[in-house]
Amino acid sequence: MKNKLVEHVYIHIPFCLRKCGYCSFYSERFSLEKKRNYLRFLRKEIALRQQNLELKPKTIYLGGGTPSLLSAKDINSITDCFDLFQIEEITLETNPISINKDYAKDIAAIPVSRISLGIQSFKDEELKLLGRLHNSAQAETAYEILREIGFNNISLDLMYGLPNQTLEDLQFSIDKFIELAPDHISTYCLSLADDVPLYPLKSQIPMDEIVSDFYFLIREKLLDAGYVQYEISNFAKPEFESKHNLCYWDDKSYLGLGPAAAGYLNNARYTNPSDFDKYFQLIQSKQILKNLEKLNTEDHEKEFIFLSLRKTEGMNLKEFKLKFKMDFLKKYQKSVVKFQQQNLLEIENDFIRLTPDAYFVSNEIFAEFM
Repeated sequence: MKNKLVEHVYIHIPFCLRKCGYCSFYSERFSLEKKRNYLRFLRKEIALRQQNLELKPKTIYLGGGTPSLLSAKDINSITDCFDLFQIEEITLETNPISINKDYAKDIAAIPVSRISLGIQSFKDEELKLLGRLHNSAQAETAYEILREIGFNNISLDLMYGLPNQTLEDLQFSIDKFIELAPDHISTYCLSLADDVPLYPLKSQIPMDEIVSDFYFLIREKLLDAGYVQYEISNFAKPEFESKHNLCYWDDKSYLGLGPAAAGYLNNARYTNPSDFDKYFQLIQSKQILKNLEKLNTEDHEKEFIFLSLRKTEGMNLKEFKLKFKMDFLKKYQKSVVKFQQQNLLEIENDFIRLTPDAYFVSNEIFAEFM
């Protein structure tokens, strides 16, 4: 894998002030000592990866956790480790409570070009239920500060399918999102793992038929407001699609850095340990390539189908044939015909794609090709 070109980098910032009740991502309670150790070992990992890879990022995504717990100086110490001559997008996930004018000015002065703001809802009772630390007023203020400071590429997160949520509750939040006019909106249907604090409320999540109505309400309202749906759960103003997230759906290599980060290099996957001590030990041992798991052709094919069909443009049939030396329509003829007859798949100009009717039940369709 020596000198493999990698143009996309995900960096996991594993700190939170308090873990949200629905979150199953790895994080630790923030402390200055933990932050210092984390940054030291993260920079070591970057240096180790650079020994085997040609890192020339076009996109960098700082996710978490709560990356906005890092100072602008901390973030700059990370991005300074890379050659940024061809950088197109650096995204920083932020929590509304982290945003004030001083912090916004500081991060505007470093190479962060895109902000992802974790609002989730504009209903205070929903935010409290989710365990978010901000309220709706703080969320709106954070967004306005970022705009005032000059950020012109802001994404907001919207969550739906919450316990006891009604269509009216969701419409209130959607209308507020549209009023703010962010450049990008990512939508998330609440899913509760059995080890999260909110799991006992799983029975209060609306039925699938109602959650489906929620999804299509979001879609209808955002399309009417001028957003383009480019992936099942993501909407953007024209030219504001997430360049980093597209690398996942386009089967491109990406580097994952930090505890619990996952990477995909030359059809091989790896995941760093979800534990500070084990992560530090891995970096100290310099054995960062030992947990690479090469995808066989069958698994690669399945992932390519699943990820490509998440995009509203669909899967390029010529690209599939070039990658896997087979004709998709011949191999999966029976399933394709069945879903075409159900108006769930369509073929046009060498692309096969889900129809909008299929978006909410997409996992059932993907399973047919797995």
